[in-house]
Amino acid sequence: MPPGKTFDIRRLIAGLLGLYGAVLTVLGLTDGPAEVAKADGIRINLWIGLGLLAVATAFAAWARLAPAGREDR
Repeated sequence: MPPGKTFDIRRLIAGLLGLYGAVLTVLGLTDGPAEVAKADGIRINLWIGLGLLAVATAFAAWARLAPAGREDR
C-alpha cells in the first residue's frame, strides 16, 4: 500500500459505518413483533442497517477508485 493511503479517513469512516450497519442489520432481522410494532410496522433497524452498509460501500469504493493525492509544499 502506498504511504499516502495508510491513514485515509474515508477507509476509517467506511469501516465504522460498515460495522454499525452490520450490527443493525442483524438486529433488524431478529426483531420481534413488539419492536416492529413500536416502529409502526417498519423494520427500522433493518432498513437503517442496510442504508449504512450501502454508504460504507460507497465510501470504500470512493477511497479505492479516487485515492487521495499527496500535497507537496
